[in-house]
Amino acid sequence: MRKCSIFIFLILVSCATQFTYYSTLKSLMSSENYTKADALIEENKLKEYGEKNALLYWLDKGIVLHYAGRYEDSILAFNKAEKLAEELYTKSISEEAASFLVSDNAKSYYGEDFERIFINVFQALNYLFLHKYESALVEARKVDHKLKTLQVDYGGKNVYKEDAFMRYLTGLLYESQNEFNDAYVSYAKSLKEYEINKKIYDFETPQDLIFRNLKLTKKLGFKEEFEEIVKKYKLNVNYKDIVDDKSTGEIILFHYNGFAPYKIDHYIEVTFGESWVYVGSVQVEGDAQKDVQKAKQIARGIASDEQFLVAFPKFVPSESKIKYAILEVLNDKKEVLSSHKSFLVEDIDKIAIKSLEDRITKIRAKAIARAAIKYALSRSVSQRLTENSDELSKWLVKKALQTASVVTEQADKRSWRTLPKQIMLTVANLKPGTYSLEIKFYDVQNNLVMKKTIDNVNVLAGKKTFISVRTYL
Repeated sequence: MRKCSIFIFLILVSCATQFTYYSTLKSLMSSENYTKADALIEENKLKEYGEKNALLYWLDKGIVLHYAGRYEDSILAFNKAEKLAEELYTKSISEEAASFLVSDNAKSYYGEDFERIFINVFQALNYLFLHKYESALVEARKVDHKLKTLQVDYGGKNVYKEDAFMRYLTGLLYESQNEFNDAYVSYAKSLKEYEINKKIYDFETPQDLIFRNLKLTKKLGFKEEFEEIVKKYKLNVNYKDIVDDKSTGEIILFHYNGFAPYKIDHYIEVTFGESWVYVGSVQVEGDAQKDVQKAKQIARGIASDEQFLVAFPKFVPSESKIKYAILEVLNDKKEVLSSHKSFLVEDIDKIAIKSLEDRITKIRAKAIARAAIKYALSRSVSQRLTENSDELSKWLVKKALQTASVVTEQADKRSWRTLPKQIMLTVANLKPGTYSLEIKFYDVQNNLVMKKTIDNVNVLAGKKTFISVRTYL
């Protein structure tokens, strides 16, 4: 009886709130102290990540180095991440049946489908900012291959089949190298994907993308395709109106905004006694809320005759104040020459949520099966341990096993939390010269939230100048 009491006490102690590693990491990132953020990741390579979360270590390291502008170092980290993700994903497929009853938390994390794709998306951006366009295109082709492989794996039933932004980016890469036919193909595919997959891309198709398609259909002499685009998007423009002005250059600003969604436990609990049944469906956010919920579940378990608990993951969007940005181009006298509004091109938030929803049925089935077997085993073990015991000892053993089942029932909530929530673009066509840029960020009510300044931005005739900015509010 004493042993059972100690067991219950140890289980209850295990529910104590733990230090949240990512809150510290995100705080350092938000203050743009990337040196300390990288150091924190290194310090916690074994403690917070360890062998089972090695992929998350390389993903977090790679993205922090990218935000810091340390593109060569970021490439090395993402190379490690890509290789490890492929190894773990292949291993997981072969072990899936054998490990059906093993908690996903006990296995090495191999990443969500979209997370493995975004390794190559950010590798492409790394190479882009290093002006290594051919290497960037290699990464773009990897994205294409991985997406096609996923379609085969899911029998074409997956919602995340294509990435419109990556097609858009590929077109920009080809166009910057004067490979106009390939650029047109990429832009056309991007345009098609934004239109088809409204479940993810529920924002307006970027006007810049539409007009890039128009310009290239004119340049390549595709008059019929030109007219189709004009008709489809109801544009007031004529074939002769489109002029290829080689005397100007472009600034293309990538704006990474906010943080990717994070996973929480979603519990389904069935607790029943002699004359009552409690059924609950609870979503738990944050350590404090989780501790309270666990305590309530344990209390109901102790008070009841039996208890059945199932946990599975659910993505929750991270809040973000910033809705859009205005890029103001300044001359050497700090006078505003032109203003350009940003537009959304990638909604990682929606991709993550929709991708998990897409396969949640399988996750639920596995979680329910595992919980049911745990429940059956706990009853069997309880009966065997207490065959010759008094009623109090039987009750204590039974409640200890029920409590252990509640405490250990957790969903796999691991994810790449340092990704941005969204990616936006701003495009400015300018005469050759050196400019200062003031970027103003606004909320949904059009209130100014913050500003950033970038000096000495060079624009060359007929060339594209790619830059990036990161916000966390």
